[in-house]
Amino acid sequence: MRYNALLFPNRNGPMTTRLIFLLTLVLQLLLSAAPRYEIRGDSTMLDANMSLFLRQWRDSTTAPIREGNYTNVRLCADCGDTKTVALTFDDSPDENTTFAVLDVLKRYGVKASFFMIGAPMNDLNATAVKRAHDEGHLVLNHSFTHPRLSTLPPDRLIDEIRSAETKIASITGRFPRLVRPPYGSINRSVVETLNTEGYTTVLWSLDSLDWAIKDPLEIERNVIANIRPGDIVLMHSSRSNAATAKALGPIIERLRSMGYRFETLDRHLGVEGYRDR
Repeated sequence: MRYNALLFPNRNGPMTTRLIFLLTLVLQLLLSAAPRYEIRGDSTMLDANMSLFLRQWRDSTTAPIREGNYTNVRLCADCGDTKTVALTFDDSPDENTTFAVLDVLKRYGVKASFFMIGAPMNDLNATAVKRAHDEGHLVLNHSFTHPRLSTLPPDRLIDEIRSAETKIASITGRFPRLVRPPYGSINRSVVETLNTEGYTTVLWSLDSLDWAIKDPLEIERNVIANIRPGDIVLMHSSRSNAATAKALGPIIERLRSMGYRFETLDRHLGVEGYRDR
């Protein structure tokens, strides 16, 4: 007797129905077990201590989100369902690297999201802020002086965010709704305080590691090796990130060749990027 006759003695019978049910159940279990809130990014250029620290930080940060203890904290868009990606850049503005990153984005016709620090927004740096906004990128909130928000009492935390918001609005005319806490440093107090004040916290699902790696080829390798549909990619555009600007063009080219589209965070997450004060 052939194998399919043993497996499906009656294509309309109860065994077929049971097998379909079991296969569906297995598929659902596999999907539910998928690491939809896993932050990726790795490199052999990191030493063992840094690699261990990153694993511990990622686990401790994503666990409350995965378990539903934090609300309104975003790591990715649909976490694997749509072949889109959001490029995000922290720690700007800078009179050199931010302009270099903007040049690359303009050359490739890609829109991105910049989480900017309020304190440096003077003179030429303010020009970078205005240019980013005028060219269709989101200019978002990364605090005023870049402290670890998890170490601050709520009143000082809000002062950091509002001071940066005021500075951004003085240049762009827009008040950011989306906030990225420096270093991704959050706890329940940070999340609840930002929620109460009407902000949305945005972290990332793929770390380019450009804050630690200064080799453009390794930054590119890391991003391409770990990319997933819906990812929010963490990059930087401060003075020390010239390698990021060099890696950016090849990253865009390779992701496009893989079928990815680029979106600003508001479109990527389906949220408002700005708000009325």
